[in-house]
Amino acid sequence: MKKTNLLFAMIPLLGLGLLVACKKERLLTYDTSDNSIYYHYVGTTGVPLDTVAFTFAFSPVSVTDTIFMIPVWVTGVASKASRAYNVVVDTGTTAVAGKDYTLPATFVFAADSLRDSLSVHIIRNSDLLTTPVFLRLKLLPSKDLNTDIKTVSDNFGDTIGVTSFKLNISDILVAGPYWTNVFSTYFGTFSVKKVQLINQVTGMPLNYITIVGLYDLNFSSRISYYAISMANYLAAQGAAGHPVYEADGVTVMTMGAAYQ
Repeated sequence: MKKTNLLFAMIPLLGLGLLVACKKERLLTYDTSDNSIYYHYVGTTGVPLDTVAFTFAFSPVSVTDTIFMIPVWVTGVASKASRAYNVVVDTGTTAVAGKDYTLPATFVFAADSLRDSLSVHIIRNSDLLTTPVFLRLKLLPSKDLNTDIKTVSDNFGDTIGVTSFKLNISDILVAGPYWTNVFSTYFGTFSVKKVQLINQVTGMPLNYITIVGLYDLNFSSRISYYAISMANYLAAQGAAGHPVYEADGVTVMTMGAAYQ
């Protein structure tokens, strides 16, 4: 079983909306309740989140699953013994257990700690290429831990739910907003198969077309290298009598006009 901790919840993926925060402010306040468990997922910008998106789209095709960690915190004093807590799949969830995800058989909060994580095993399957799903996990009271803290409030009076966490799951690779005006010059018409093949042949990161390229100080030389290397590969395959076709099996794959 091959795994990756590539979390798109941690990357602001432009038009893909792979990181969705329900609130913006960072400063949180709430009334203390001892032994109360709650979700505490905070994005890279410090923004607390109750909804996060994960996609396999930028993972190599060899990646078949991943472990997504959802931080859970407890108020009060750390216990010398581990403590059980309860999690249920909330109504409306479209992800299917065993097909899209699996959860631990039991949920146990570590001893001598006020911070732990709930691990969700996410499974990559072909349906995610066309149909995103979501998993909503709700915390419930147990004999060891309560869920008295339902929401947290920021300093502007907004509230964020902390007993329910929604995980959006997909495997959809799209061109993004810069393909037409930037990347098409080098790579031609967009296709998922083409981008995946460029990744395999040249090592170009799968998310280069969305955000990585925008921050590449050597963008011009690097993307030219990707385009030329891929064009050479396609030419060599054609010369050997093995032309590379797009997913339709009819259209010959090509690069941008300047890199044919």
